[in-house]
Amino acid sequence: MESPQCEQRIPKVSLAEILRCFEHPISEEQAWAVCFQCCYKIEQLAQGPSLHSVFLEDSGSIFIHADGTASFKVSDVGSIQQSEDELLKGLGLVIYGALDWGIESQVERELSNPLETLLYLMLKLDEEAMKPAVTLQDVIKACKEHLSRPSEASSQYEMICRGLFTEYMELQELVTIIQTSKKVPLGLPCSCSTDLSFTGFSEASLWPNVISELQNGVKLQKASERAQRHPLPKECICSPYELLLADIQHRRYTLRKV
Repeated sequence: MESPQCEQRIPKVSLAEILRCFEHPISEEQAWAVCFQCCYKIEQLAQGPSLHSVFLEDSGSIFIHADGTASFKVSDVGSIQQSEDELLKGLGLVIYGALDWGIESQVERELSNPLETLLYLMLKLDEEAMKPAVTLQDVIKACKEHLSRPSEASSQYEMICRGLFTEYMELQELVTIIQTSKKVPLGLPCSCSTDLSFTGFSEASLWPNVISELQNGVKLQKASERAQRHPLPKECICSPYELLLADIQHRRYTLRKV
């Protein structure tokens, strides 16, 4: 919904691309952040005619920008326009799908009571209890009250979405580096370039887990303490994968042109 100049200046990525890249669903905090940022954007668009062009259909309809803001895919001319009530329902479906992305159909993800209640209201799954119906301001208020400091909701949720965008870009950069490597390990034929690319994807898919551990907190030890507690063995046995990775990193072998 931004002007072409703004779109070129601020990079953005769809929620669908983020999910496919990370290969796992978003966290609850990320869901709260996306919900708040989208509602905040809807509130801005409601002040003008642009809201009638928004059509929330799936995760590809929502874009996360580098600065932590959100925007929407513009619907085609002549398509059915969605009211504020329908947009909230569509937003609830997208967020619920992002929380459930990649999980097997027989497995149900357990959500915290506040988030589950909010999604139930947005999706109108309990219409008897909805008197009156949930509004845009109700959703924004619920997102603010989720935080210990509601007054900092804008900056806090913007920071979470900005981090989501940054993690996506870092992972894309990592995948690109691995895929563009032109070296192969000892003993493997040149036709292994496809397998090497697949290995790069497997390695890159571990990146979100590393980021998650760093976000939860990692306690570092001094090198001297680590040496005392965990002395290194005299002989280190490397796995075939580690040997392959070392050969790639040291660029020991080159591919012949096909």
